[in-house]
Amino acid sequence: MARQAREKSKSGNYYVELHGAELFVSDADKERFKEIAAEKFMGGKVYGIEITKTEICMTVKEPENGISMAMKSLTTVYARYFNNANNREGKLFEGRFKSEPLESKKEVDERTEGLAEKVKVKKAPVKKAAPKKQPAKKAEKPVQEKKEEQPKSAPKKNLPSWLL
Repeated sequence: MARQAREKSKSGNYYVELHGAELFVSDADKERFKEIAAEKFMGGKVYGIEITKTEICMTVKEPENGISMAMKSLTTVYARYFNNANNREGKLFEGRFKSEPLESKKEVDERTEGLAEKVKVKKAPVKKAAPKKQPAKKAEKPVQEKKEEQPKSAPKKNLPSWLL
């Protein structure tokens, strides 16, 4: 049976849930997850977050690349971090993330109030783009003195016109 398509939010706001058997072992894992979330939702926003050992709930504004791409990147990066930090292998999250579109500011505020951490996740530092380098100017060829053009000789009249 085909899975149901994810509901799209017109406002770009969502309530998101992730589940797993053991998502966090230490407080450092929780902090790392928050850092990754802030980074992956640049251009969007994380309004609030609640983290338990087996579940993550967030209210978010999707970034330009969309909620699915942001969540895919977030879960992949965090799972790699967690597996490396805790010397384990395999899937960390159970199934797809669940999302509920939030259309109004009131809905966002209500969902955010229900979360343990109403404090907004700190935004990742914005990396300043390096100044663009100007392409190297090609060395200008010295200007050669133009030779006086000699008048062209008149075409020979005995040649056919298509050769002239």
